[in-house]
Amino acid sequence: MAAAEPNPERAQRTTLRVLWVCAALTVFVGVFLVADITKSADSYGTGAWVGVALAALSVLALITLYVACALGRVTLGTQVGRTNLFQLSAVCLVIAVGADILIPGRETGGLALLLPWGITYWLHNLNRPAA
Repeated sequence: MAAAEPNPERAQRTTLRVLWVCAALTVFVGVFLVADITKSADSYGTGAWVGVALAALSVLALITLYVACALGRVTLGTQVGRTNLFQLSAVCLVIAVGADILIPGRETGGLALLLPWGITYWLHNLNRPAA
């Protein structure tokens, strides 16, 4: 059986769908963050609120990036100064996971962001030429 010819249009549609899924998964993580905050906010100190703010900003940045990529406005490889958007998404991920540690009772909640980020890691490196 001969291999089917690659269809670039179908591959692009699939990539966009996967980016939408990453955005949706990240929204779910944000919703869970909000749910945890609303049920235990009365016990938060200053450090916890700093963690909440940093985690929320990082999650919003990741959602914005994934949606912008899914809409075709940018790609993960878009250069921003000396870095690209994928590398900046890694910084957001580290900030979100680190900030999550500051929130009482939520030491590992930010780790859920690893799934959508890992999928974008795969997408970002999918078309790289072999070294």
